[in-house]
Amino acid sequence: CALPIYIYARVKADVIDRATALEYLTRVADRVSDSSFTRLMLERDIPQMLPDTDLFFTTQDFLRMIGSTRIAFVNPHSKIHDAMGFAMMIGTNRGANYQLFNDPSLAEEWLLA
Repeated sequence: CALPIYIYARVKADVIDRATALEYLTRVADRVSDSSFTRLMLERDIPQMLPDTDLFFTTQDFLRMIGSTRIAFVNPHSKIHDAMGFAMMIGTNRGANYQLFNDPSLAEEWLLA
């Protein structure tokens, strides 16, 4: 049996606001910091995005929480793909190691590379 090499987190909600986003992101970041893992697959099953201003600040907050963790974000909702891409750009422009996927197997392949 192979040992796991990343943390998998799945968040599901019908709606999202900044407070809810910060709550789940803090829980995920705490779990990562309590472990020895440096890789995370975060499946975000939420069919909407925060408004751009909230998204900008929440993304920056998460980067401060999660540090250099390599994160594969999995987004199954094609209608918010561009907005998710904007969030990835905010993070990566500030040094994050994020990548966006719609397929968990491709996300895992990137995490393991």
